[in-house]
Amino acid sequence: MLNRRSLLAMSALLAAGTIQTGEAQEATTGSWRQIGGSNAPSPRWDHTLSADSDRKRLIVALGRDNAGTSLGDSFVADRSTGDWEPITSAGPAARFGHAVAVDRERGKLFLFGGENADVFFNDLWALDLESLIWEQIDDGSSAPTPRYGTSLVFDGDAGLLVSHGFTFEGRFDDTWRFDVEGGGWEDVSPDPATRPLRRCLHEAVWSDETSSMWMYGGCSSGYGPCPQGDLWEFKDGVWTERTAAGPPARTNPSLVVDEATSSLVLFAGQTEAGRSSDLWNGAPGSDGLAWTQAASESGPSPRSSHDAVYSAGAIYLFGGYTDAGAANDLWRLKLED
Repeated sequence: MLNRRSLLAMSALLAAGTIQTGEAQEATTGSWRQIGGSNAPSPRWDHTLSADSDRKRLIVALGRDNAGTSLGDSFVADRSTGDWEPITSAGPAARFGHAVAVDRERGKLFLFGGENADVFFNDLWALDLESLIWEQIDDGSSAPTPRYGTSLVFDGDAGLLVSHGFTFEGRFDDTWRFDVEGGGWEDVSPDPATRPLRRCLHEAVWSDETSSMWMYGGCSSGYGPCPQGDLWEFKDGVWTERTAAGPPARTNPSLVVDEATSSLVLFAGQTEAGRSSDLWNGAPGSDGLAWTQAASESGPSPRSSHDAVYSAGAIYLFGGYTDAGAANDLWRLKLED
């Protein structure tokens, strides 16, 4: 469940969400609230949002503007007030469609890949979450092929996992691991016949409960459906399909793990019917996930290419591409009592 109440109760609370501005107020359990802080990043999509939970902060990095131009700036916000400040340290080159993962033990935010016009990246960067200083960790000389629309997760064992993605040469189905302590990349892709179909614009998360990476959706143009609606689990070097009845197929959604319940929470994305604003909960079980849809009225407008994170019993969402263009709104969905 999305919280410890019933989904029916949550649906009613979601419908009661209101706008929050200025000084933070405690959000009603289960309701969306917009956090109206100061100095917000410019509207953007194909960016990333990360949580520095130990310091009660949020971090937005890079992306592209309403015209599709790559952005090279990063910002940090107080997660309660939504007040933003720019990160002044020189960091990755302007890009979009990159991927990030947080290593809380070492206090690092890692960033991999992305695209700027016709240039694709495979460099790896780390942002020190205490000093807010960027450092290039790997130049890409022995890394996965440069790519956009990929995924990056921290595997809980000093490793970063990159999987799938896209360049103008096509889509990928490989999986790589970077050793955070020792450095260096390793191709951990299993037999090609056992991998999820080549794709990009998917979402992946790591679950401590299952000790595995979960990958959902994306686009497999040239190889299969676009959008995709399949769900896969990568555990001990093996991919297993876990697709079950649930969300309509989509690209560019947000996907997070509710750390209190180990459920996956999926929001919005580009479906065959257009941009969506639907909210889904995937409860883990012996055969994969059991999906349940929850009402999400009075929350963020339909969108795709946004990003969301879990932090301290809530989901935070920033920006994306809406029917009105690029956005820079910040939302909070409280999950815990």
